[in-house]
Amino acid sequence: MFWNRKKFVASASFTGSAFDIALNYCEAHEVVTRLGLDNFSIKLGDSAVEVRRGVDDRWLEAQASFEVAATNGRSTSSYTQLTQKQFKHMTLILDMNREQGLVRFSQLTQYQAQPEKHVYNMLSAFEYFLSGTESRPWSTDDLLFYCDGKKFNNATEALLFYLRKVRRCRVINQTEGHVTFEVGGASVVVSLVTVPHEFVLRCGFNDFEKLMRNDRQALTPHYFAAAYRKFPLHTASYGFDDGTSELAISGTLTAGTEARPIFTATLAALYQVLLDSTERIKMNPGLLTGKQQLQSEEESILQAKQFEGDRTGGVEFLRDP
Repeated sequence: MFWNRKKFVASASFTGSAFDIALNYCEAHEVVTRLGLDNFSIKLGDSAVEVRRGVDDRWLEAQASFEVAATNGRSTSSYTQLTQKQFKHMTLILDMNREQGLVRFSQLTQYQAQPEKHVYNMLSAFEYFLSGTESRPWSTDDLLFYCDGKKFNNATEALLFYLRKVRRCRVINQTEGHVTFEVGGASVVVSLVTVPHEFVLRCGFNDFEKLMRNDRQALTPHYFAAAYRKFPLHTASYGFDDGTSELAISGTLTAGTEARPIFTATLAALYQVLLDSTERIKMNPGLLTGKQQLQSEEESILQAKQFEGDRTGGVEFLRDP
């Protein structure tokens, strides 16, 4: 009978160091060109990717530099183009500072059933962005995840099940491209991505619409390139021509993974930055009027560091129910 059915059981979760698993994998399968205590570099084509040990070693973190070609001599135009490109491959987070660009990877590795496959996905994402080639496809054998005892072959479908059935969040809006949920008073958007092993969460703001209407020149990329940034760098922020800004975070599931703790921790990371950014805007109203200007990315990062999670309420309600 249906009440005697057993729940599907996921594989054992990985609970070790994301950095160590990446180092072991890359030493076995890649060319490690430099090795330090807490970082190493691997060569992908003509580019170098640096993998580093983060403050929170549950998260796999890496970065690579790339050249930025200004459009008509305007860095703002280049930044806009990069943010548009970002949305097509959310796994990577793009930054730009004048002519130098930085592409970052930051995703939760703990709780994965196959953490090596997570490292494989990171390398594939860098190859795709830096060289335009995709040489590390996933097979259908890698696409079987679990969430609270239910099987899924698509990470986004598992996330929708988690929000609807496990956390029981209310659906605010639904289109062909996204589903919006009410989560703790915030509107969180699940992007209906086509890559089956990846999922994306977003949260939008209209903070800068008034400033954009009053003085379009007052809005510099620095507001968005680091507007919500603090360490660790798990989320990305974007600016748009209509004055809307947005936070985003992505994740990956490997075969056999129980996705529930990954969804909970990833959503908590997004929501914590939402709380911090809201507090930052409240304490710095000049950002919204143009009276307070940010002259550099470094200045914005230093200001954002004033607001840490313990000062803005935390995300206790996002623990597994």
